Amino acid sequence: MGISHEDVQELKEVFDDRYVLKGDCDNTQSKINSSFAKDDKRIEIIQHDFSVIKKLVGIVATASIGSLITALFELILR
Repeated sequence: MGISHEDVQELKEVFDDRYVLKGDCDNTQSKINSSFAKDDKRIEIIQHDFSVIKKLVGIVATASIGSLITALFELILR
């Protein structure tokens, strides 16, 4: 007494609401992994852009402070 095709179909219908087929699970996991890989690349780009912005802000702040100090010395030495 073996398992018939009808038995397999009946089991699929019963388990369909509660369980995911292995192939479906693999497909879903692949999509999620691909999405995470894209997110990692975006995060790296954002980090690079942020570091460039930090450097530019540092340059502007240094130039501003230098100009302020120069202006103070000019006022004092006059």
